[in-house]
Amino acid sequence: MDTLTDVRGHSETRRIRIDKSVALKSFDDVVPLDTISEINELIDQLFGNTPQRSLSGEKIAEILRRGQAFRELERSICASARAMAAKNGQTNLPEEPHHVLRCASTSTLAESHCRHYDSHLLTLLIPLQIAPEGVHNGDLVMYCKPRLSVTTVSNVICKMRHGFLHSLPLSLRSWHTLHDLRVGNCKRIPVKPGSVYEFNGFALQHANFDVQNGQRRTLLIHYYDPGHSLGLSSVLRSARFG
Repeated sequence: MDTLTDVRGHSETRRIRIDKSVALKSFDDVVPLDTISEINELIDQLFGNTPQRSLSGEKIAEILRRGQAFRELERSICASARAMAAKNGQTNLPEEPHHVLRCASTSTLAESHCRHYDSHLLTLLIPLQIAPEGVHNGDLVMYCKPRLSVTTVSNVICKMRHGFLHSLPLSLRSWHTLHDLRVGNCKRIPVKPGSVYEFNGFALQHANFDVQNGQRRTLLIHYYDPGHSLGLSSVLRSARFG
């Protein structure tokens, strides 16, 4: 997650350079399974039989932070990310994290196979419930090559291109993912409840498989938006959750 920022006075020319070594990291058995059960009971109360993506992920994070192991891991990862950003000139990043609870099933197929980059420099993914094994179990797909240089303009153009790809039928989006897996452009990442996964979603393109049976639940916590979307990310979030 090594970054270098080149600030030349205008948002259009600000550039973030990203180290080639950026990769997903996993931390096993951080969250006790009884805490996972408590969270899933809360999700059942909140949504009933209507799974959805929701900003109420903040309530889930509050439960996670009651546990010392998760609290200390989050503090350590965030401190490292802030130190790296400060070392390279990024000292004015927003402190407040953005929480997203994602419950994927057949009712959320529009969000499946939607490759994208996050707007934030750090993402923690906490699996809460896994769908039955098989091709359509909602697994994370992580693309192998990070983008190494990003300006505000190139980032906005990329978001617009991804927006077009997201509008394609599920069959085409799915074919695109499977093709990239076959040729080695990306990897399928199995995860398990109780573990925590860290990655730089700003640098690494990623997506999820569709879920055709059961429900897959994950909490995503995003930290440190460097402001390279000209407000487009906020508009998209408002449209998604509004």
